[in-house]
Amino acid sequence: MIDAGLGMGRVMVQELRSALRGLFDTQFRLWAGMAFMALAMASIQYDEIIAPGVGRISEAWNSATTDLGRTLASFTL
Repeated sequence: MIDAGLGMGRVMVQELRSALRGLFDTQFRLWAGMAFMALAMASIQYDEIIAPGVGRISEAWNSATTDLGRTLASFTL
């Protein structure tokens, strides 16, 4: 009689574990999807707003270093 009660308790624990796993899986998928959306939005904002400014700075830096290189090259013996 005691064994039957323990068996029933084990079944309930297994059902509880299964239900918690399903809930955790659903929550994980929700948070992973939201994180993916946030990263996608950040990537789009970077491409539209930040990258063009960085490109201009990079072009200006390249121009300045090229001019400096030419100036230094003119001082050689």
